[in-house]
Amino acid sequence: MPIRGGIDLIWRAFPNAVPNFRVKVIEMIPAEGNTVVIQAEMSGPIPAEVPAIAKKGQDVHIPHCYILRFDANGKITRLDPYWDNTVLNSIQASAV
Repeated sequence: MPIRGGIDLIWRAFPNAVPNFRVKVIEMIPAEGNTVVIQAEMSGPIPAEVPAIAKKGQDVHIPHCYILRFDANGKITRLDPYWDNTVLNSIQASAV
């Protein structure tokens, strides 16, 4: 997805939705040209119970992969995120 200035708002919203929200970078892999691949894990205690996933307040760990592209000034111009939809769909269904 091309970055048009809204990524800051998205990243600021996560801590409000999930107290103690964390992102752990597991690995950064330089790719061709201005591209980097990042393996990360987003985690934090969820505010509502999610059947078969977690109890209220229990930490949920969601693996992610990001493909980032940068311009000549080092600013992110494109972000392609990939994650485990099973966990996210379960959390969304719980009306978090």
